[in-house]
Amino acid sequence: MTTALRYTLVAICCLVLSWVLPGCSSSKTVPEGDALFAGYNVKVNDEKDSSKRGKALETELSNTVRPKPNASILGMRPKLWIYNAFYTEKEKGLKNWIQNKLGEPPVLLSEVDTSSINEVMQARLHNRGYFYSTVQSDTTIKKKKATIDWNATVHEPYRIRQIAYTASDSLPIQTEIKKTIANSLLKKGEPYDLDKMIAERGRIDQVLKNRGYYFFAPNMLIFSADTTVGNKQVDVLLRLKHDLPAHALKPYKIDDIFINANFVLNDSLSVSDTLRFDAYNYIPNENYVRAKHIVPGLFVAKDSVYSRRNHLLTVSRLSGLSAYKFVNLQYERDTLKDDRLDAFIYMTPDMKKSLRAEAQMVSKSNNLAGPGISVSFRNRNAFKGSEVLTLDLTGRFENQVGGQRAVASGESASENTAGLNSYELGAQASLTFPRLVAPFNLPNLRSAFVPKTRISLGYNFLNRVQFFQMNSFNASYGYNWRPKQTITHDFTPINLQYVRLGNTTAEFDSLLNNNPFLRSSFEEQFIIGSIYQHTFSTLGLENKKHQFFNATTLDVSGNVVSGLQSLLGNEKRDDQADPPVPARTIFNQPYSQYTRIDNDFRYYYNFSKTSQLATRLIAGVGYPYGNSVTMPYVKQFSIGGPNSIRAFRARSIGPGTYNVPDTLAFSFFDQVGDIKLEANAEYRFPIFGFFRGAVFLDAGNIWLINETYDRNGSLEKPKFKASNLFQELAVGTGFGLRVDIEFFVIRFDLGIPVRVPYLPEGDRFVLDDFKFGFNPKPGQHGIVLNIAIGYPF
Repeated sequence: MTTALRYTLVAICCLVLSWVLPGCSSSKTVPEGDALFAGYNVKVNDEKDSSKRGKALETELSNTVRPKPNASILGMRPKLWIYNAFYTEKEKGLKNWIQNKLGEPPVLLSEVDTSSINEVMQARLHNRGYFYSTVQSDTTIKKKKATIDWNATVHEPYRIRQIAYTASDSLPIQTEIKKTIANSLLKKGEPYDLDKMIAERGRIDQVLKNRGYYFFAPNMLIFSADTTVGNKQVDVLLRLKHDLPAHALKPYKIDDIFINANFVLNDSLSVSDTLRFDAYNYIPNENYVRAKHIVPGLFVAKDSVYSRRNHLLTVSRLSGLSAYKFVNLQYERDTLKDDRLDAFIYMTPDMKKSLRAEAQMVSKSNNLAGPGISVSFRNRNAFKGSEVLTLDLTGRFENQVGGQRAVASGESASENTAGLNSYELGAQASLTFPRLVAPFNLPNLRSAFVPKTRISLGYNFLNRVQFFQMNSFNASYGYNWRPKQTITHDFTPINLQYVRLGNTTAEFDSLLNNNPFLRSSFEEQFIIGSIYQHTFSTLGLENKKHQFFNATTLDVSGNVVSGLQSLLGNEKRDDQADPPVPARTIFNQPYSQYTRIDNDFRYYYNFSKTSQLATRLIAGVGYPYGNSVTMPYVKQFSIGGPNSIRAFRARSIGPGTYNVPDTLAFSFFDQVGDIKLEANAEYRFPIFGFFRGAVFLDAGNIWLINETYDRNGSLEKPKFKASNLFQELAVGTGFGLRVDIEFFVIRFDLGIPVRVPYLPEGDRFVLDDFKFGFNPKPGQHGIVLNIAIGYPF
């Protein structure tokens, strides 16, 4: 057992003990004459304040309290309990590690300077326009535990009567400042607010920076406030400080631009050996990256007005080139022209080639999990244009780790083993260009993010033990670009995939013979089409209480080929004709024709940095037509498992109310459909340290567009009916423990079935039959354990 694993197990044990054992007093290590700082309360009396900002002020004032009391959950302090239980004066050893890494020393009353905090609170109120406020504190001590109550009393705040910008118009920069008044953050009649004034200085600075004022800074502006005008009003004047340097008060243009494309720290810049490319000086040569591939990422140009926006755009765009690890853009005043700046771009190369091998615990989109190994070779500058050449070899052993599927009445435990073993081998090669490559000229996107062209080629071998082997070949050509931080476009105009069954077992052949629908979905065929995905995401925006993610994917196949063959007069597939007209082929193989669209919407409400409500809604539909009667197996929807409805085994739900016969209980690959609807809600909360908890609720199902029949012509699976939608939803709930070490998350989720759609109506709610345990008896429903890497969404 590794040290890291041993410490993780110890940490889990400590977590359990901290909740179970109440014997460790929270004041055990508090010195005599002192007390534990157990908590505090901040109250703002705003009865005489028409702005009614009391709640917001209480939150702001509460944030000024230092230090904070020990972390508590439901009135208990597990980290403090661990510190006390494992307290030792030794500086090494397991007890010391637990005490200091998992525990937390007591926060003492003597560490709280109430008089200083009172002054800070009063200063905060002053900054909000309450020039005559009072703050008092009251301390209560019981059984060596202290609580402090802060009470603040505020009256009507001072409000802005007039706003003036600059005292005169003698300088051009003052005219530029006055032009920005329309977008001012300060409004007449609003309460005086120092933070808004500071933000207003920053706003003006940004405007001036984009108009050439390179040497200007926010602290060169100063606010004057006149509170003597009466009636609790204030006149605000924004002006330039006196005696500012002349070079800070005038705009600049760009003169010469030097690009050092092979810069190493401590290098001295020599311009004696430069390559002239367009209007740029390229240093030292093109032996690493050619100049023509760097220039499209430059948004600073000779004779253009300096712009901070163009500066940041250039740095961000060049930083996105894989051939470089650092990019820096600096300016110096030109020695000959007083109103010009010379730009110097320093680009430090990254390691060109790398080889990485890693063992993994894989949690895949098909809801299988298991150990794997991957070997990856990467060349970050394959053809002197910052192209990324990647070669990946992977091997995985996968097993369903989500426990048993819900046991049907009359089914024995031996018929309900959990999971199905399989292994997978794959090879994938991809080449990514940091630009849009096309047979015709495309405009250079004015974006901070590098547009990419991606070419890939791969092979995958899948062996579902006891059933079948599958060979998959794929090739694609696509584009990825981001016009701004929140929006991403991914367009793959050429998406080729060929799937062919290899060796099959007699059992699997029997399944195909008895199920025409399943046999059709496993037919050898080409997928020749295009994929487009639009993603909107605010997850990368910091300090947002509300965050959104929405990805819409459109996948079409076979339409172009079918249209060309129709123009050539080829007959369309017709299974009802006499004799039937077979499917059209390409390279003597039938091809798929379908349209598939799905949408993944997520909403996150952040209570704090560690407490969050996460929700997700997935809806998708795939429709086969023309040359296909069913969707290809690899394009059909499935549901259930560690990243889906966690109270059910992967692919064990649906379609609709379909109940897998006992003899086919292990054939999870049959549980696929053309329509999918899934909703998830999960509340995530901190426990202590890197331990997180969660409670969740999942619901959903899959359905078929067309009814399916067995080989005898009997109805096997019904098609989707909107009127039965809610009656056929599978519902599960549960709770989980997550070990979140920032860059790595191990997740343990326990799912509890609530509603089982394949049971008879009236018997679908199964909580009455629920039994705690992982091996329920026939007719009962137990816990489903899900072990996975990363969060489910």
